Amino acid sequence: MIPTTEVSSGTQDALLFYLAMLSILLVIGTILRLKVPFLKKYYIPASLVAGFIGLLCGKYFLGIIPAHITSAWSNLSGRLIVIVFAPMLMGKKKRSAKQFARKTFNATCYAYLGCFAQYAIPLILAAVVFIPLLKVNPLFATTFEEGWAGGHGTASGMLAVFEEVGWAEGQSIAVTNATVGLVAGIFGGVTLINIGVRKGWTRFLKANGTTVGIENKEEELYTENRPVDTTLSISGQVIDNYAFHAMLLGVAIFLGYLMNRALKIYLNFSLSWFVTAMFAGGLLQLVLNKTKWGDAVDMRVMSRIQGISLEFLIAGAVASLNVSVVIDYALPILITSVALFAFMLFFALVYARGAFGDTWFENAMMMYGTYTGVAATGILLLKVCDPEAKSDALDMYAARAPFSSWATGGGVITSMAPIWVAQYGITRMTILFTVGAVVAALLPVLTRTWYSIKQK
Repeated sequence: MIPTTEVSSGTQDALLFYLAMLSILLVIGTILRLKVPFLKKYYIPASLVAGFIGLLCGKYFLGIIPAHITSAWSNLSGRLIVIVFAPMLMGKKKRSAKQFARKTFNATCYAYLGCFAQYAIPLILAAVVFIPLLKVNPLFATTFEEGWAGGHGTASGMLAVFEEVGWAEGQSIAVTNATVGLVAGIFGGVTLINIGVRKGWTRFLKANGTTVGIENKEEELYTENRPVDTTLSISGQVIDNYAFHAMLLGVAIFLGYLMNRALKIYLNFSLSWFVTAMFAGGLLQLVLNKTKWGDAVDMRVMSRIQGISLEFLIAGAVASLNVSVVIDYALPILITSVALFAFMLFFALVYARGAFGDTWFENAMMMYGTYTGVAATGILLLKVCDPEAKSDALDMYAARAPFSSWATGGGVITSMAPIWVAQYGITRMTILFTVGAVVAALLPVLTRTWYSIKQK
């Protein structure tokens, strides 16, 4: 066991020490990610590798890392998610979807269908099977959208929400579901693409008798010809560029905290801190846009700050998984995952055909990857079936993002679903999400029918 007697868990030194230990895990995870062919081929992130190493070294297996350290990592994850969300509505975004109006509408409905179904299916199974027979917590049903559509970052950051509703164990299940979703996304996606090539569904890949896989043709460790990552938006003589963006981020987080407290005190309404921080960041950007500071917010810098938080967040959350809770819920996790995977096949191979025209398969793979893993998984699958990015899948993803990303896959609906289930009960929320999924599925069909009639 690692000796930590000199570092009290209640001191400020402890936080730095725990982050240092997490950094060591990330170093090991990064080396393995660069060297192990399997991890390279399937793009398993270094933070996930680091998290599993930490889990293996924790109290449930080798016992090298003390329990109070993994507990601190778990709590840290719930705070880092605030940093991830705060800048989401910041920065001037020049987006126009006029020329893609019809497909954008379909893509937005597609996104909400994925979100609502990932709540409706687990809620139905929980209400009909798991709660009566296995006595599971009703909040269990909310952990799948958090893990599948939200990914490890969202799932890891849900601790504060689950603590608020009195079921902290939910975060461990959400992170487990994120791992299951990532596996379903990558391996299932590559399998679907191989089937698509043979069936002639792919527009830009043709069958040649070989198996299509994910191959990394880019450098993973840049030693020469390093790409430019960010640009300066303020002189270093005034303040460091990253410090400038970090201070704006801090202001958004502070305003989000005040907004969070005001809602609870004056309206008796709960919103998670990371959600109010996101809205506060948007309001701050509106104020900045009235000044010359508006153009100084570089979203690439903000993205780097988010990335730092996400790497530590994921590693810490996976390393602090409550294995005993995951084992207790293994059967309902397995059953629900199979049901969701069956839906995702329908989602990708049937529903998408009418939504995206002649590039339906490429759009389906982008959305399938996004709603089983994260956007990066969707982009990976898209690169496999559309290597030169000739389809409109990325454009459609970007066009629908302003209408759906704020709510689904880690947005407001994701953060509030456990609270809503706790407040309003599983029956009402099952009906609500089921109706929402049906409406999201029917709207594109009805609009296509109306458009066809109008054309005649």
